[in-house]
Amino acid sequence: MARALLLLVFLLGVAGCGGSEPASVLDLAKERGALRVAMEPTFRPFESRDENDVLVGFDVDLARVLGKELGVEVEFVSVVWDSIIPTLLAKKADLIMSGMTILEERKLKVDYSDPYFHTVTCLLVSTKTAPGIISVDELNREGRTLVVKEGTTGHFAAEKRCPKAKIVAVKTENDAAREVTLGRADAFLYDLWSIRKHNSNHPAETYVVSEAVTKEPYAIALRKGDPAMRAWLNGVLKAMRADGRMQELYAKYGLENSD
Repeated sequence: MARALLLLVFLLGVAGCGGSEPASVLDLAKERGALRVAMEPTFRPFESRDENDVLVGFDVDLARVLGKELGVEVEFVSVVWDSIIPTLLAKKADLIMSGMTILEERKLKVDYSDPYFHTVTCLLVSTKTAPGIISVDELNREGRTLVVKEGTTGHFAAEKRCPKAKIVAVKTENDAAREVTLGRADAFLYDLWSIRKHNSNHPAETYVVSEAVTKEPYAIALRKGDPAMRAWLNGVLKAMRADGRMQELYAKYGLENSD
């Protein structure tokens, strides 16, 4: 009996020592002294670069709150959108905070925190090629062209709602808006705040159809198999909602949470 107990203790000790990687990204970030956050800094007001090339935006501020709560610095990893999940999975970043919508397809690869913001997608429409359009359904016919940013929820929604139209996927938000402004596309399907911004920049060439095409929750993405990190993130977000810090961030960036 005694020998069996000694063997059990030995095996437990080996199991406890096996592998040097911490069980959670929480431990890894503390050991490193930094939390690495991936984002594509082209999505105002969530993440962008100012005139001095400094990262600014809602997600930037939120990431710094997380770093402060954890007692570490924040290192931002700037990437293009189609490489943002691979960057996380390759462990070149600990989290994704980049206005990322929760999608079932993405949940096959990553886990998510609770949502921290809700938005809608809508249309930026060309006054030249599509005057009078008041609904996305009116674009669902041959001869219509809908431009989208590649790999976004607007891209997926356009393919679902307008299968008869020509869907043109481009790399950046600005490229998509330019297609509408120049009259090369009838409409651009994207997030409401950005659509309003592009319309304000080109009020003569475009107008907004604010009817919601999709409703989208933004959340923080993390690697699968890290319940401690997910629980910690949700705890911080809950505390920020309770003490008013989240509402202060919304107000700072002129955001309306559509939840």
